[in-house]
Amino acid sequence: MISSKGLNNLIKIFLWGTAVTGALLLCVASSHCATTSTKHNAIGFVQYTTNPLMYLAANIAQNQDAITNVDGNLNMRLKPLGTNMLYDESILFCGLPVDKFKGIAEPFVLTYRRQASHLVQGIGCHELVRVDAVKVVKQ
Repeated sequence: MISSKGLNNLIKIFLWGTAVTGALLLCVASSHCATTSTKHNAIGFVQYTTNPLMYLAANIAQNQDAITNVDGNLNMRLKPLGTNMLYDESILFCGLPVDKFKGIAEPFVLTYRRQASHLVQGIGCHELVRVDAVKVVKQ
């Protein structure tokens, strides 16, 4: 059987251990953003080590619902170049960036942000950066 003095010492050790563990957790929680925040350089632009943009060379799918308006956002069904005839994919772009498609013939390359900026009806909405025409060389 443990004496009252031994039990008192065990309680003190437990309380001190809890206090030290809590202090360490508080230090870790307060410094977690120090290593993941964006770093700016002297010129003022954000440096990154992974490309934040996605590129897709595609044609517009030949369906009735190939281009639709979803709550004021542009939804496009596209047929990526080099895929089989049955494959198509749909991308939701934030807003209606139809002005970026003016004067652009198919096929084209879409450049958009990899990470969705917000959700529209539970689907990620991507920011369209630019649209470039692809020159097709006939052989």
